[in-house]
Amino acid sequence: MKNTTIFALGIGATLLALPVMAQEIRCGNSLISGDEIHPLLKQQVLEICGEPTQKDQDRWIYQEQHKILVFNGNDELDHIEDVPPTE
Repeated sequence: MKNTTIFALGIGATLLALPVMAQEIRCGNSLISGDEIHPLLKQQVLEICGEPTQKDQDRWIYQEQHKILVFNGNDELDHIEDVPPTE
């Protein structure tokens, strides 16, 4: 029983450490989600969402929407994360 509890706590801690995959962002009247994510390039995201609050190479932060857009090495949108809450 004790080993099961320790294992469950370990799994829970690991999951909390992973970024939350939001996989959608609303920019004005547009919603980027699901299958629309993978064909989008950085330039297309700029046209839809405008300039991000902050750019860190392949991670763009849109603070107002509480989202981080992560791009791959080909400038394609890879996935969207929620901005972690501040403590």
